[in-house]
Amino acid sequence: MIISPPLLKTAQGNQSDEDWLKDLMPFEAIGNYPISSLLAWHGGQHIKHNDAGSRGEPVRAIADGKVMFARKPSPLTGENAKPDLAINEGSDDGCVIIKHSTEIGEGPDGQVEYYSIYMHLKQVFVQKNQPVYRKTELGSVGQCNGENAMHMEIICDDANLKKLVGREEEDLDLSKDGRMDVVYGDMHFYIPAGAVFYAAQPSANSQTGTGTPAHTSTTPLFISMRFEKGNCKMSTRQENTEILGEYICIGNEIIETDYEYNLYKAATTLANRNEIAPSAMYELLRFGRVINIDNEIAIPAGAAPHWRRVNYPDGQGWVNLNAALIKKYSDADFPHWMGWNLIADDATPDSQCNSPTLLAWLDSDGDKKYTSRELVQVLGQDKITERLSSSICKFPTEWEVATLNTRYEWIKTESDLLETPLDPAQYENFIKLTTALCFWAEADLGITADHWHFHPKKFIEHFRKCGWLSENEMVYTLPKYLFYTEQGQTRTAITSPNSVFSLSKSTAVTRISRHRLYLNQCIRKYLGGNKQRISIFLAQVILETAQWRDLGGSRRLMHEWGFGQYNSANPATQYYTAFYGRGIMQLTWAGNYKQYGAYRMIPHNTRAYIERLTPTAPRISAASRHYSFNPSDGGVLELWHPKYDPDIIGENMFLSCDSGGFYWISKGFSEGININRVADRAYSCANVGFINKLVNGGGNGYYERQAYTAYLIRYLTDTSDLFGNGIEEIAPPSPKAKIKVNFSKVE
Repeated sequence: MIISPPLLKTAQGNQSDEDWLKDLMPFEAIGNYPISSLLAWHGGQHIKHNDAGSRGEPVRAIADGKVMFARKPSPLTGENAKPDLAINEGSDDGCVIIKHSTEIGEGPDGQVEYYSIYMHLKQVFVQKNQPVYRKTELGSVGQCNGENAMHMEIICDDANLKKLVGREEEDLDLSKDGRMDVVYGDMHFYIPAGAVFYAAQPSANSQTGTGTPAHTSTTPLFISMRFEKGNCKMSTRQENTEILGEYICIGNEIIETDYEYNLYKAATTLANRNEIAPSAMYELLRFGRVINIDNEIAIPAGAAPHWRRVNYPDGQGWVNLNAALIKKYSDADFPHWMGWNLIADDATPDSQCNSPTLLAWLDSDGDKKYTSRELVQVLGQDKITERLSSSICKFPTEWEVATLNTRYEWIKTESDLLETPLDPAQYENFIKLTTALCFWAEADLGITADHWHFHPKKFIEHFRKCGWLSENEMVYTLPKYLFYTEQGQTRTAITSPNSVFSLSKSTAVTRISRHRLYLNQCIRKYLGGNKQRISIFLAQVILETAQWRDLGGSRRLMHEWGFGQYNSANPATQYYTAFYGRGIMQLTWAGNYKQYGAYRMIPHNTRAYIERLTPTAPRISAASRHYSFNPSDGGVLELWHPKYDPDIIGENMFLSCDSGGFYWISKGFSEGININRVADRAYSCANVGFINKLVNGGGNGYYERQAYTAYLIRYLTDTSDLFGNGIEEIAPPSPKAKIKVNFSKVE
């Protein structure tokens, strides 16, 4: 899923994603979610803007989708003004609703649908049934009760709630591990009472520590593991005994510098000690368990420990996160100890919140009475605001005309909550304004009026951690124009309208669809949800796979074209041509194939090796010797047999993709291993050029790799513009020529 906020501005300095999103979608005193200060259900978030000018702040689609409803705004003044919209200082009625059909993981439960609603627009630029892309301008921010603000909602039905969140119950089932088909974001571990913590780090392959335990837990603990730019951050939570359902952090985060960057090295060391495939061990250290169960050699229960230093009450110690009874989850499970709550306990027909769960949170003095003054004070507390924003609530839409009086009669009656009820004239004006804004029957979305609501900012923040790409999202990672001119001071895209230089959407689907599942699994395992990493990685893959072309015959998709026939233009081919099944990112040399075979514990070959270059005799045999790497770089001749047939790397779709991720995270250079070290830096042509060199020496397809990266950075990250025929000039380091990058999408 690719998702971004409805208003976009450039992040400042080293601003974190969370802080950037908070600036764009701040919690406001007005328009609280999921309840207003009058304790009425409120299905969305009000987002203010302060830009001057008649056009206002552009409101953008948060994700790809289809416009299900679009209402042009009515004028607030002038001859054709709607007087009902002028009530309460004026509100614009421009509205757009988008249905988003996307993916957050593999299999049926990874295919999800939800709706985004944009209200109070003073301009609307789209129309019903129009397909839109993330960042497409839908309209502009208008007025909401006299303020420059829009109202936004994110909603779904029951079936998609279960897919999005992974459950229908309020709390996670702690008797079993979390989802396996949908995994993203931070990893989480449930530690039951009785878990043992040690003061000193145990031996890496030891199932238990040595000496007397430093601590034995008496209450359940919840460990979270977050990777961020190579570092690993460990935090611990426990339930607050004084506030039901609240979980508090214990101590400060424990940060292990470069832990993620060195994960391959750690996995290999631990796996060798435990006779386990390093690839499976990598997943254990990365996800807390093996998740690619169809393609991995599973780790037997208790066969490998996962020792981590964490906080416990009043101290720190080492705990085995792979011990029996410890359960593993990810952000895809919406853990309740991280604040996520499913609330559907208000069965009353009116719009007043009568949820016992929420009311208990808001009852600050415990008297089970809720005055306006008390609510204003409580709703102003950051802790309560955060808790409410993490609540996923089921209640009726506020945009249905037919039920207005049923839902709002209560605001005409005096109560502890409503000390000054609306008089008949005020109530009539309220109903007039609300009626003018309603759209539910006209929109006809196909879901019931009583549905699930998410806080928009929290929903967007959460799913930005998910790097799984739907078919459309994956297809659009391929640019329309594939090649750039070979000479000149400025290189430009070759826009000749033929299948060599220009790509259609249908052709792009054909090229990439067979490998999409396995490419997503590769991204999830080695890159995570970071869209800049994914952009830079996929740019290299596009070039390495010859733009995912499969011409058949001697030009197979995942093989060196010509099956490694000697090429006088590249004399080094005499040393590695037998190893031609390269996958999505070249392994090339026998040494890399050997390392990948050991990483995955690919079984030894028991038959003749496949030779696809005819009519020559097989180049790999039981007696053949091959250079591990280029002899000019210190490569030596080694007997390959009885190792696996390297042809499998090009023929097995999972291995084709996984081997590319392996190469990426195992590549050594002057600063250590793992190309993510460079990809995590601020995007620049210089850094892309360095990655070009690490992947393929730096020269082959240099300008295309730069152009693909610029295209993908614009598509997958949060620069304001998206597609179109825009052209932007980038300047790689001298002596390289400038490049005019063409951002046209396939169509």
